[in-house]
Amino acid sequence: MRRYLVVANQTLQAAEVREVLRERIIAGPCSFFVIVPDTKAAQYDSVAAGGTLPQPGMWWWATYYARPATDEEATAQARQRLSSMLAGFAALGVPVEGELGDADPLEAIERVCAGRQFDEIIVATLPRSVSRWLRAGLPRRVQRRFGLPVTTIVASY
Repeated sequence: MRRYLVVANQTLQAAEVREVLRERIIAGPCSFFVIVPDTKAAQYDSVAAGGTLPQPGMWWWATYYARPATDEEATAQARQRLSSMLAGFAALGVPVEGELGDADPLEAIERVCAGRQFDEIIVATLPRSVSRWLRAGLPRRVQRRFGLPVTTIVASY
């Protein structure tokens, strides 16, 4: 069974993320661990995280998340995205766990990888023009630190 670590926040329900995860599920037995970094409100981009899935019967649905006004609202939105993802995987019978992680995605990944093993890390980011994670070189840093294949998904909105 392949084990995937998924790291995303505003992009968790993006069509590109759904497609990559669908491909992993179709490829064979797998499990997922989802980290949603607890991004602070001031660091949110106004890009909506949502969309629609072109395949009927799948568990994804559109959700619009406006830029949060407070850190508490940002945390609530992150928890909602995580809950939706976990419920969707459970409905499909796909093994899944997840948690709200540190606001620093590298730190969040470090904490999860300390007690678990994965075959691949999937990092989903906002579009290149606004992605703090891409500007910081997060995918390369993750690959160097953990020595695992890293798939980077750049959402387009």
